[in-house]
Amino acid sequence: MLLRLANIGRAGQSLGTLTEAPVVFTSLNRPDSTESAEEKYPALRIVLMIWKALVVVQAIVTIGVVLFAWLGTKDSNSVGLGLLILLGGFLSALIQWALAEFVEVVMDIEENTRRGAN
Repeated sequence: MLLRLANIGRAGQSLGTLTEAPVVFTSLNRPDSTESAEEKYPALRIVLMIWKALVVVQAIVTIGVVLFAWLGTKDSNSVGLGLLILLGGFLSALIQWALAEFVEVVMDIEENTRRGAN
């Protein structure tokens, strides 16, 4: 398909013809790049794995602190305090897990952009 561009300043004159480049779709199972996605950024992948492990540890510690607040103290507000600790700890863990996943998404976007550019 040929496209013709018209010069807006001078009616009737054309700037030339352009040919449309074919659109190529690649399969995600067959990466076009020489490196696979798992081989790129090995240090960042290790940091993400450690980060996610620490988030799991944080969730476990949150449960332990809540159990201590409920069972180990004689405070009359232990139920409310335990619920606040539970809410804060799990909300913090959820946000940190989402941030780690976001970093992985950015790495996937970079890989897919690199594939699309080739």
